[in-house]
Amino acid sequence: MPDGIVPRKLLRWPAVHELTGRSRAQVWRDVRAGKFPAPVSTGPNSVAWYLDEIETYIASRPRVTYAPTAA
Repeated sequence: MPDGIVPRKLLRWPAVHELTGRSRAQVWRDVRAGKFPAPVSTGPNSVAWYLDEIETYIASRPRVTYAPTAA
């Protein structure tokens, strides 16, 4: 690798599922809707996702709070 270039790590489906907890069908629905990072082609019949994009997606998810609501 040339100096200063950091290679981006690719994740296959099992790792994406483990990190997000989402089903394969839900991920593909969200990819089509533009709500989840699109995969990159790694071969004629395979795809992978960039780790940094998955981490950014996870970090962008809203936090759920269970504070009491005002009446």
